[in-house]
Amino acid sequence: MQTDPNFQLRLPEGAQFTDLKLRRCDAEAIDMDMDLVERICQLNQWNVAKVRENPGPVISTILSVWYKTHLAAGGTPDAVMESLRAPEPLQ
Repeated sequence: MQTDPNFQLRLPEGAQFTDLKLRRCDAEAIDMDMDLVERICQLNQWNVAKVRENPGPVISTILSVWYKTHLAAGGTPDAVMESLRAPEPLQ
């Protein structure tokens, strides 16, 4: 997913990427702190109801932008995010 390089993601003051508490539910799904996601939506003036209806694009944006910033600031790699970034194995 490409994100506008000028895009500024607003985050709650003091929030860390690890606060999302990412974890795998199964091979195809992840879970995270949706209360934090809703706070991020509100800070960025995104319609929370619409995000709940179709969370994929917004969640992808939050994860990709925040994780890139997290790593650039010297943050520790996250196992779930690294698994999402890993290329699909050839079959």
